Amino acid sequence: MILYLILILIIFFSAKRVVWISDWNKKIISYPHNYLLLLGLLILGFFARLDYTDSWGCIIGEEPIFEFKNIIFSTISISLILLSYLTRNKALKLSFVIAELLFWTFKLFYYKGGYVVSIAAVPDPIISFFDTTTLSLRLFIIFGLLRPEIKIKFVLITTLVIMAIKVFLFPTQLIMQVKEKESLKSSEQTKQKLSGNWIGIYEYDSTYMSETKHIVDSTFIEFNTNSIILVNFKNVDRIQLNMEFQYEYGGFLSNEIKDDWNNYYDFRIKKITTDSLDIILTQSLENYNLKLIKTPPNKPYISWRVYP
Repeated sequence: MILYLILILIIFFSAKRVVWISDWNKKIISYPHNYLLLLGLLILGFFARLDYTDSWGCIIGEEPIFEFKNIIFSTISISLILLSYLTRNKALKLSFVIAELLFWTFKLFYYKGGYVVSIAAVPDPIISFFDTTTLSLRLFIIFGLLRPEIKIKFVLITTLVIMAIKVFLFPTQLIMQVKEKESLKSSEQTKQKLSGNWIGIYEYDSTYMSETKHIVDSTFIEFNTNSIILVNFKNVDRIQLNMEFQYEYGGFLSNEIKDDWNNYYDFRIKKITTDSLDIILTQSLENYNLKLIKTPPNKPYISWRVYP
């Protein structure tokens, strides 16, 4: 969006002094050049994964061009804009381009990523510029069909308002928030499966004086609704931690004391059935792999330790 603003300011001030820039500016926002430019950008956006992307956060993987959603989203947009361009009936032209604008706006807010990326969690400048440019072209087409004289300032302000709402209010794609809520609801079922007493072993690598040992030890765990009690875990007789799910099969454990990282763990459930549980507790770079079985209440706990 910032790149778009810079470009607009350059064109605005240059157009007053350079005739060809002024002529070029008027040409690209009017029929048929606005259609052709928009279609060209949409085709480019498909192959460059600018029109649709899942990217979010600091880890961004390679996104294949011929992914199902990328194909569907670009095909719908290109088809509607092409139909609007080829149709002679003004009402139909307007209907097709408005339908595409509504579809694209829904995709922008609900599905599209690229606005919370890198460590700083900021919009990708190329994606933001692409979206702002194509949105302004859509609006130029619509307002051009509604009235011959286009007020450029009104189109640009409308464009910037819509993009500002995306950037500042809904940078994360809404589908992620919907999935997160669904996952948290599903975590309630996971809590019910966890509830009770579990006994078994945990494995971890211990490094002392440059010597690493793989240690296997026994433990006893009691899962309650929002807390967990660990017995004989890391040479601690008994400790109770709060348990908070962040998604269906994972979250974190803590004692809610600020900066007490010795009692903070991320947990991820690898496998859970009615009577068996594989779970990983992560503290910093250390992983504790627990393999447990459900045990009847009040069953005595026997501690044992193995050093291979």
